[in-house]
Amino acid sequence: MIIAETIIYVALIIALFAVCDNRYSRRYYVPLKVVCSISFLVIFFLNYYYSEKLGLLIWALLACFVGDILMGLYNTYLRKQFMVLGIIAFMLGHVGFLNYMCRISDKTSAMVYIFPIVPCLILVGMRHWCHLHMGSLFVPCLIYCYFVSTMTLKAVECGLNGLPWLGRAGVLFLISDFTILFLYFYHFSHIKNKRGVHYLNLATYYVAILLFIYSL
Repeated sequence: MIIAETIIYVALIIALFAVCDNRYSRRYYVPLKVVCSISFLVIFFLNYYYSEKLGLLIWALLACFVGDILMGLYNTYLRKQFMVLGIIAFMLGHVGFLNYMCRISDKTSAMVYIFPIVPCLILVGMRHWCHLHMGSLFVPCLIYCYFVSTMTLKAVECGLNGLPWLGRAGVLFLISDFTILFLYFYHFSHIKNKRGVHYLNLATYYVAILLFIYSL
């Protein structure tokens, strides 16, 4: 069952790659992204609908699903409102993942909440070093950076305490969100470079979601 689900899931991601940043994007990108996001919800419900574990991840996954749709709409129509709402949705998703990991672990180090200040400071520097054109989205992105870093650190803590899938999921999420900085705020000189970053963004994100689901 898990193998079949994973194969179909990967096939959908590859199909999404085929419509990234090309002449098919405007027509097919959002519908395919919605299908990919529905697929991780389907996998979750197929495996945990009758389980007491259902409530542990449901809100995080639904928030990510909404975020996927909003960011897909932003990719197509380039309206800033979609990105702002997408940031909020994904931030809620990361809070949901953090809540899940805190509930299944014995304790959480204070550094999980303190150390994310460092990535936030790095983001402040990257804005200038990498010429990221963030404009009025800088503050929302800074807040988002704190939450995704906190979630990642908690995932790594879980990974070091015998839950390796969570550790990998958190790191992949961080990589995915790091690529977003360049995907949306950096001016690429060649579309092929942007497409490669987009592939990395999608692959790390959807695999991270799957690892969170299979970690239950």
